[in-house]
Amino acid sequence: MDTEIGRLLDSMDEATRENTIIIFIGDNGTPGQVAQSPFSRAKAKGSLYQGGINVPMIVSTPASSRTGERETALVNTTDLFSTIASFAGVNISQSDDSNSFADLLDGEREDVRSFQYSETMSDNEYEWTVSDGEYKLIESSNGGLELYELGTDPFENDELVARGSAPEGKVEQLQALVEDIQPQD
Repeated sequence: MDTEIGRLLDSMDEATRENTIIIFIGDNGTPGQVAQSPFSRAKAKGSLYQGGINVPMIVSTPASSRTGERETALVNTTDLFSTIASFAGVNISQSDDSNSFADLLDGEREDVRSFQYSETMSDNEYEWTVSDGEYKLIESSNGGLELYELGTDPFENDELVARGSAPEGKVEQLQALVEDIQPQD
């Protein structure tokens, strides 16, 4: 990947490079067949665990004042729509479930969203997850709940609900975030 991206950048003259925004984003995690520790096959691509939904995104734009920094703000792939529109000069900061993160590239620390939501449905099994950046709740199709504290457990090994150590009200708080976006029966 480094070689091919390097070839792409080397093929651009300076004027083109100064007028080009490059966005690279991963594709829903690593396939289970090649998942490596600390991720397990069950928590890789196709799952709602971090190994399946937390992917790298790199943005390079001449307008950015940030270089080589890691951002911790919550961003979703849908946010690319409003962000690209903003780069193109369209005056839109939010559309449907897309919020521009262009200001983050200028070093302004303004949260793009207060939570991230993902869902999956296969064989009539519906599951969802919501994260506020600190905690992440997963609800399975049978109603089972898993809660993880991502700051201290980024690989989701310490499930808090099962061992009875979920912070009081945290599960209900995260469930309330998704009430308006869950599919209706």
